[in-house]
Amino acid sequence: MRRVLALLVLGALSLFGFLHEPAASKLVAAPAPPLAYPDVQPVFAKRCAGCHDARIGNNPAAQAVFEMTSYPFATRRPATLLGDLRRGFETRTMLTPAEKALGLKWLAGGGLDADGKPPRWR
Repeated sequence: MRRVLALLVLGALSLFGFLHEPAASKLVAAPAPPLAYPDVQPVFAKRCAGCHDARIGNNPAAQAVFEMTSYPFATRRPATLLGDLRRGFETRTMLTPAEKALGLKWLAGGGLDADGKPPRWR
């Protein structure tokens, strides 16, 4: 009889919301927003500008792939630019592992601009 009474009391408490999981246990971390160009711009400024920024140097071959005076980059190869950038982040030995990971994460998120929009290559 006591077991039945205890089950009824617990059921009633649960039914009326007195027994519940703490709110914190239901919280799930929100996914981090995708990276935008300002997040990776320091890597481009440090590692790429010497060849790809017309304000700094004259390298027509490198600047045909992308010219980084502003973002979205100017390019003569818009169809392959994201792949070219991905290969660059994967293979360039001057990049640190952290810089490579940051660049690849940015590209995996779509290479978004400062406003969080996909780039429209110039």
